[in-house]
Amino acid sequence: MAVGAAAWVAARCANGYRRAQAAGHRIWQAGLDLVFPPRCAHCGLPLAESPAVLLCEICRPRLGPTAWHGCARCGGAVMPGFSSPGGCALCRHVRLHFDTVVTLGAYHGELKQAILRTKHAYAEPLAVALAGLLVELRRGSIEAHQPELVIPMPMHWGRRLVRGINSADALAGEIGRRLGLPVWRRLLRRRRNDTPQRYLRPAERYRNVRGAFAVRRMRGLEGRRVLLVDDVLTTGATASEAARMLKRAGAGSVVVAVLARAEGDDRP
Repeated sequence: MAVGAAAWVAARCANGYRRAQAAGHRIWQAGLDLVFPPRCAHCGLPLAESPAVLLCEICRPRLGPTAWHGCARCGGAVMPGFSSPGGCALCRHVRLHFDTVVTLGAYHGELKQAILRTKHAYAEPLAVALAGLLVELRRGSIEAHQPELVIPMPMHWGRRLVRGINSADALAGEIGRRLGLPVWRRLLRRRRNDTPQRYLRPAERYRNVRGAFAVRRMRGLEGRRVLLVDDVLTTGATASEAARMLKRAGAGSVVVAVLARAEGDDRP
């Protein structure tokens, strides 16, 4: 009886601590909002309160359509109800090593401009907001694949030194936080500072990234379901090569999550 009473008291204390911690966080956030009123991470307009995603009601629909009809294989835009195990016109003749793609929207218009801004260190809050919008609108599609860990698309250290940020890191961190998943930032690394893919034709992109990635020796990857995060997917060459190396290292499946799917002339 004494043990049961002690456990009951401990549980009540733990619950009280969590409630006090949550209340403290709300008070702290309210104080911050009073001193620094929240603003939309995209347009900068003041927000009435601090929402879960720092985007105003005007920018949200412009940056993320409520529904996205994408090819189950490559994520490219298709007609509603389209279903083909062999993929769509964009990918059916290409070998891809990832399993599927979840995307927020198409790489044009305001979403394209927002993504281009996230490639600069000063716009990291915008990257976090876009990652939050991706999870908010596409959570069901992501969780349907039951990912167990999040891995950002790595950037070569030389390019990161020049740019000051790898937006995929910021995206993966926020996605992992919202989904309650660990983020393994050091597992996958970029071995070479290759020619940027945007300067190459589609066929050249696959050759350009062949052997560009390496997986650091790490226990726990075997059989795990990976969510690979990047900002934009065009031909899928980079994501496919990264997925190939992850699966060679033991990953059971690789689902790619991106902010946008680019097609045709809308290349990043």
